Amino acid sequence: MRPGQICSTLLVAYALFTGTARAQAEGEVDLALVLAVDISNSMDPEEQELQRNGFVDAFRSSLVQDAIKAGSLGRIAVVYMEWAGSRRQTIVVPWTIIEGPEGAAGFADRLAQAPIQHAPRTSISGAIDLGVRLLSDSKIEASRKTIDISGDGANNEGRSVTQARDEALARGITINGLPIMLNRARGYGDVENLDAYYRTV
Repeated sequence: MRPGQICSTLLVAYALFTGTARAQAEGEVDLALVLAVDISNSMDPEEQELQRNGFVDAFRSSLVQDAIKAGSLGRIAVVYMEWAGSRRQTIVVPWTIIEGPEGAAGFADRLAQAPIQHAPRTSISGAIDLGVRLLSDSKIEASRKTIDISGDGANNEGRSVTQARDEALARGITINGLPIMLNRARGYGDVENLDAYYRTV
């Protein structure tokens, strides 16, 4: 498994392990998780393959499967969406309840079979806003709600990331970020220290 794929596995596992709230209601899940993945044109084929395979491998891994099972209910809800500009967002795998290894592997298989798209611009704030709407509209009862967002560039369309982030946090939603840093900055709008950017916005 390559370093970036390991990071994707750890990002998902971190979302699963973080938090101590216990599920109570019937039909509730331990975690409602939005996976928000950058497909903007700045992502080259190698980066896109790394991202996709990273999440596929994550749900096939014993680390993530054991983390799901370790929850108080042993089930989570996950949706996988891809984003670029503020109006270019696609649900690749809709909300799926995962219980046990078979469910996790099934989610991974559906994701692996989906074509990878490209689109212009980069709106991290738009991705966060859609993640919030997905969590709100799903009606899923979850002890914890998290958006895992990955990408390789800075916000260049839509409102400020900090504004979108703060509104999500005010709703009790956790946001985890995974900067994709395979290549050096290549042109206008690219960021050399993307990890620092992700920490500060």
